[in-house]
Amino acid sequence: MNNTGKYKNIEELYRTKLGNREHNVPDNFWPRFVKKLRFREFMHFRPGSFNIYYLAGLITVASVTISVLTIKNAETSRESQKIIIDSDSLPVASRNIINKEDYNLPPEKRTNEEQRITSKGINEQKHPQGIIEDEIQEQGKDITVNDIAEMRTDDNLKRLPMDKKVSLESLAKPAPMANFKPDVNTGCAPLNVSFINLSHNYDSCIWEFDDGGISTELNPVWVYDEPGRYEVRLILFGENGSRVTARETVNVYPKPMARFEVSEGNPAIPDEEIRFYNYSQNSVAWKWNFGDGNTSDEFEPSHFYKKPGSYSVTLIAISEQGCTDSMVITNAFGDNTCFIKFPNAFVPNEGGPTGGYYSNRSDQNEEVFHPVWSGVTSYNLRIYSRRGILVFETDDIQIGWDGYYKGQKAEPGVYIWKVRGMYKTGEPFVKGGDLTLLPKW
Repeated sequence: MNNTGKYKNIEELYRTKLGNREHNVPDNFWPRFVKKLRFREFMHFRPGSFNIYYLAGLITVASVTISVLTIKNAETSRESQKIIIDSDSLPVASRNIINKEDYNLPPEKRTNEEQRITSKGINEQKHPQGIIEDEIQEQGKDITVNDIAEMRTDDNLKRLPMDKKVSLESLAKPAPMANFKPDVNTGCAPLNVSFINLSHNYDSCIWEFDDGGISTELNPVWVYDEPGRYEVRLILFGENGSRVTARETVNVYPKPMARFEVSEGNPAIPDEEIRFYNYSQNSVAWKWNFGDGNTSDEFEPSHFYKKPGSYSVTLIAISEQGCTDSMVITNAFGDNTCFIKFPNAFVPNEGGPTGGYYSNRSDQNEEVFHPVWSGVTSYNLRIYSRRGILVFETDDIQIGWDGYYKGQKAEPGVYIWKVRGMYKTGEPFVKGGDLTLLPKW
């Protein structure tokens, strides 16, 4: 201890006594030393720094999450691959053999009877062997035994090879659904009917109107000009030759025929009775208009005119179904001369269709084809081309043909006309002839 005082400090003492034992620190000492310190820190729990306890927690959370997602996907996959069999539609002997759970067992775990049923089809009916469960990918879409039976009848599926896969889309394609509605189901001839197509899932269609007429339009319009009961059919054609039909009935009632004559008499004599003779057919009610403001609903009325004049008498005949027809005698007490005549040529107006209305001006230019007549009570005019195409028809004697067809000027040339009608005397007439449509020079 006495020698201690001769040293100035501890460093001098250290160098004197231990100087020969001093070793230099290697260059890699401090990096290795720092790593050891960090590892010791990592293995101890400290809230303020990342350590092994935090790492273990993160690994645990990630493992649980991955497990949950894997289990969920596996359940979804199994659900999407199930083919549900309706056990109620199975034979009684088979209901105890197979159920929804057994059907989804792998083949090696099924009984011989289960494999026979699932491979050959319910009730020994074969279904397309190419259908396999892993093709059914649409979740929530189940196939019943009835669906399998329908698939068995598809000609295309019958021709598939044994290893051919059929997609759910082709099996579940909806069949055509035929439906339509006429705007009217009953009416008087001629009856104009518009048909509204309400069908779905088809490629093409054809209408049969039961009077010899057909149409391929989507929503056709048809005219029934003859009375009768018609069964209208709409036939739809789908894929693979499928065909369905919808039907509706249209009843067309006959029109009555209004006909009458006037007894000889002079309306200028106030006390002289004028009688009207009714020859109408298919009618149950009648309405008379004597032309002087007076009317009657009797079958064969009589009437007294208070003063002389030119009177037009009208009769409306009404059928049991409410159909009507009318007859008018113009100037009933004047000249009884009856005739109808037609020209043989005319020149249409170049300015466009006129609707067939004629006047003194149109007659001077010969622009409308129409008759000159007297005493005509009913009238129907038809004009045909040389090829037999009907280009004009009217029941109104006040309207002629302006030479236009479907809004376009008809071709110059020779046409054929035919007229039917009746004079006020009750005498019918039928006439016909040629007319020439001349070009404008």
